[in-house]
Amino acid sequence: MKSFSAILPALALCAGTAYGGFFPDGAFTDDARGLAAAQFLKVPPSARFSALGGAGLALRGADSFFLNPAGAAAPGPGGRAVSVSYEALLEGASRTGLVLSNGTSSGVFSAGLLYHGAAPGDRLDGAGSRTGPDIPAYDAALGAGWARAFGPFDFGVGLKYIKSRLAEESGASAAVDAGLIFREASPSSVELALAVRNFGPPLKLGSEKDPLPFELGGGLKWKYTPDLNFFMEGRLPCDHSPYLAFAGEWFFPYAAASGLFLRAGMNFKNYDDHGFLGAFAGGFGLKFGGFLLDYAFAPYGELGAAHRMTAGWAWGGAAAKTGQKKAAVPSRSVVLAVAEFTAGGGVTETEAAVLRNLTESELLKTRRFRIVERSKLDFILAEKKLAYAGLSGELAAAELARVSGAEFAVFGLVSKDKKGYTVTAGLVNAASGEVLVSETVLAAEDYLFRDASRRLAAALAAR
Repeated sequence: MKSFSAILPALALCAGTAYGGFFPDGAFTDDARGLAAAQFLKVPPSARFSALGGAGLALRGADSFFLNPAGAAAPGPGGRAVSVSYEALLEGASRTGLVLSNGTSSGVFSAGLLYHGAAPGDRLDGAGSRTGPDIPAYDAALGAGWARAFGPFDFGVGLKYIKSRLAEESGASAAVDAGLIFREASPSSVELALAVRNFGPPLKLGSEKDPLPFELGGGLKWKYTPDLNFFMEGRLPCDHSPYLAFAGEWFFPYAAASGLFLRAGMNFKNYDDHGFLGAFAGGFGLKFGGFLLDYAFAPYGELGAAHRMTAGWAWGGAAAKTGQKKAAVPSRSVVLAVAEFTAGGGVTETEAAVLRNLTESELLKTRRFRIVERSKLDFILAEKKLAYAGLSGELAAAELARVSGAEFAVFGLVSKDKKGYTVTAGLVNAASGEVLVSETVLAAEDYLFRDASRRLAAALAAR
């Protein structure tokens, strides 16, 4: 941790001695406020990050492309993702963002487009009368990037072409982004992130030549539980004094790979100008399998508020292999009920529920089973008034399978010790109550839950 914290001053020193013109006079202090061009690049076009007060350097997804390119490594080999954002900003301005990611065996390649449409102004004569069409004003950035996971590290880099226009004047420049995400080994629940954004030559617009809004950011993500994360980050922008951001994200799962996100953050960059309402942001997200819809509300005191919406879709994943043949559909898939996983020593009910959801999802991917819908299970349990909470292990699973019309059921037990999480799952015959197969896997940390669930599903499906 100490070595990581020493990186920020070192990189800041390098930036301070960089080629003249890349940074404004009085760089990295409030004396440089308003001296950077292409201001639309400063805030990433994502409702998820906006709801977190701009924090989230350690988060992954296609929308990370404009914040920390390392996060774009999320789809992995064979995975694909798309993210579309729209923002209604102050004074009639708006921004639109689009990112496409494609995972290959060589890494994840992404392309992104960001368009900022400013409110047009009127052409007036000396008497204040309108003399012609509105004055056009816009900014745009088109970028491409590459990201890949290297063990505990995710690394990413991106290159952007930037163009701005105001009336008859236009200018262009280019910038580089780079980022790193590091997951500490168990038993740590901390992930570290570092990003360099908008480093490039000045943008000349007419007779004016201004530097790009370079920013260095670093921070950590603390996984308080598998469903509750906290973020603490520091930013060093070239046109503002350093500032901090704090945020939290809470996930409420309600089905396999689906649920509700609640988010809030405090970004102290605008606190002196707008008070609490200028620092606070909040929002929510809805996840349905690979589809995610996010909303963010960011007030700016007396200036008004900004509203942001982002829709994303991810499919495929790291398990897919290039050139892999499509699996044959079994001649007959069996009906399966997945019972609640029991939380043993050192494990919360939420962690056990997450493992149940992931295992159910992975079992479905094997194409060997047809899973009884959770809503149907809940209805049957209520209808039969089955005291399911009073049963345990294979007996509860077998009874659940019988009342839901399933042929088999899966039950599980999760415990934790100094080595990590031990997950045991069994497949039971509904008719006889006999345990047909049982498998035990170890997950050193909670971010390895999906890998553990994938191994469990493969063992149960191989029966």
